[in-house]
Amino acid sequence: MVRSRWLARVVLAAFVGATVFFVAVTFSSLKSGFADAPSRGPGDIALYRAEVERMHDGYGYYDAAEAELRTRGYPTRSLFNWRMPLPMWLIAALPDMLTAKAILALLCLTLVLLSFQLLTDEGSTAEGLFGVALLTGAVLPSVLGDLLVMPELWSGVLVALSAVCFGTKRRAAGVAAGVAALFFRELAAPYVLVCLGVTLYERRGRELVWWTAGLVAYAVFVTLHVRNVLPRMTPDDTAHAAGWIRFGGAGFLISTVQMNAYLLLLPQWVTAVYLGSTLLGCWAWRTAAGTRIGLTVAVYAVAFSIVGNDFNQYWGSMIAPICCLPASRGPAALVQLARAATTRRLAPAA
Repeated sequence: MVRSRWLARVVLAAFVGATVFFVAVTFSSLKSGFADAPSRGPGDIALYRAEVERMHDGYGYYDAAEAELRTRGYPTRSLFNWRMPLPMWLIAALPDMLTAKAILALLCLTLVLLSFQLLTDEGSTAEGLFGVALLTGAVLPSVLGDLLVMPELWSGVLVALSAVCFGTKRRAAGVAAGVAALFFRELAAPYVLVCLGVTLYERRGRELVWWTAGLVAYAVFVTLHVRNVLPRMTPDDTAHAAGWIRFGGAGFLISTVQMNAYLLLLPQWVTAVYLGSTLLGCWAWRTAAGTRIGLTVAVYAVAFSIVGNDFNQYWGSMIAPICCLPASRGPAALVQLARAATTRRLAPAA
């Protein structure tokens, strides 16, 4: 709890100012996102589903990816447009999509249960229940249709699962989930860097060895990926004209935070308020788990304010699950701040 009335007022003013700014952005020309836009035709989901179908027909992953990327007119000059094999490899290796969906659903269920434990232990039962309610919206796409072919869904669930594993003292599982998130999507790199920083700061030698082993394996994985892709690239290949450094600012950040099934159904200004609550929850969560989660949200907030085109809104699936954790603590933090800011005389700290 904040013991200084002055500090409480400063933080409360910052929260209100930031939230009002975020809401204003959603009504301005800075707004980004496609939640309320008409369908733009087949996209990445259709691409990945077609790759899986070709692999079922006997194609290797890179042959399938090349054929579908070129057939569908995707830019292929950049290595980043050639997705790494997961989760398509996994889905194609399983008997059917239902089995893959069951695996992802099991990961989501584990995340929900551990999140409830963490939020209840470090907050209250009400915060735990609220966090679970928010998480159901974040993980719901994992069991809808063919959305499980999206690498960001797997990676985002694994990032959040890793964070709650660390928070519930399951450190080995936390490292394993964090490394797995990176294998599914390189966009998990900011989270891994946060974890490495925390590991070094806390001087956890054994944990550092685990991370190092995982990163060495990932480096081999990326090397093999590059060796398979480079021979398939031609001088005639095209690239995104604008690149990925777009400085989309708050508009693009809000659009990524909106990648929660419930928020996608609501006006975007609701997401702006949700983002404010998330940031406030990060600030108020002063435990080791809260610090790791808060740093992760902060790093992604900065990254997504700089990198990403408006059509990359789906990147928000990387942070949708983990944002639910501090967001569930935001309302209680706001109540505490309001009380501290209006109390004439506060009891001295113990």
